[in-house]
Amino acid sequence: MTPHRLTSARELPYSYLSNLFKVFNLRRTDRVSTRPTKEGITFLALSIFVGVAALNTGNNLLYLIFGMMLSFIAISGFMSMINLSRIDVRSVTPQNIFALTPTSFKLLITNKKILLPSYSITVEVDREKGFISYLPAKVTKKANIRYFFKHRGWNEIPDIYISTSFPFGFFRKRVLTKTVNEDVLVYPKIDKIDIDEPMFDQWSDEKQSVKTGLGSDIRSIRKYRHGDNPKLIHWKSSAKIGELMIRELHDDESKSAVIEFNPSDDKTKLEIQITRAASLLLELVRNEYEVEFISPNITFSSSEISRSPRPVLRYLALYDGGGQT
Repeated sequence: MTPHRLTSARELPYSYLSNLFKVFNLRRTDRVSTRPTKEGITFLALSIFVGVAALNTGNNLLYLIFGMMLSFIAISGFMSMINLSRIDVRSVTPQNIFALTPTSFKLLITNKKILLPSYSITVEVDREKGFISYLPAKVTKKANIRYFFKHRGWNEIPDIYISTSFPFGFFRKRVLTKTVNEDVLVYPKIDKIDIDEPMFDQWSDEKQSVKTGLGSDIRSIRKYRHGDNPKLIHWKSSAKIGELMIRELHDDESKSAVIEFNPSDDKTKLEIQITRAASLLLELVRNEYEVEFISPNITFSSSEISRSPRPVLRYLALYDGGGQT
């Protein structure tokens, strides 16, 4: 028969806390904080007053009231922790996130408890809050939170907290439910641009040319891709290079533009250039221009941009003065 090892006195607090974390589905790295509300401060003050009066007078009724008030405080803390236990929060980030632009995050809040519902749940991201009054067991509800990313490039998703003042409103318990290690790509800030203004052709940092194509003119020659029209294969170039090359032609009625991105060495001026280039790109695409983007180390053809401007936005988002990071 295997003897059972007795738990030492030193191990009791650790064992107790470990079991408590398991019951409430928390990790030891989770940050849990409790703060009294205005009502809670008033209730605590009254409890202290009743307790002091009971000690001074020896009145059994005051002792009974004081004991009931202390039990309310204990029950409030215990029930609020149960209310927040086994709540799972997942964030769904949108595809296009731009710097200094309000971004709406969809948060999926799931109550994983088997029987017990949760009440009065507040979801917090930075200073923005969402509220769910009632969350039944095994049910997922959505909450939308708006958030600003200050810089382009890779950004960390902010921490997500849940809090509640349930059941009596005396204390607000707050739990860090998700410390996200995941990063999101934030595109450059977008400014409003009117391409009909004279300044459109006068920027010194980025050169743009806008012209109407002729249906028979060759715009560029590129490698053949699956799905391209075989009639547009440029046989002379294909024979020289040894692989199929295809002609890109100007459309008779299409408007075309070339954005030449000439980055500055000055960081402040570079950020302005990147904002202008990204803003101009999206405005031209929105107005159905065929846009070609030329930078010192990479060129994006109009056919690539017509499929999606995201590769250019990604390039600008990650540009650090020497290319992509």
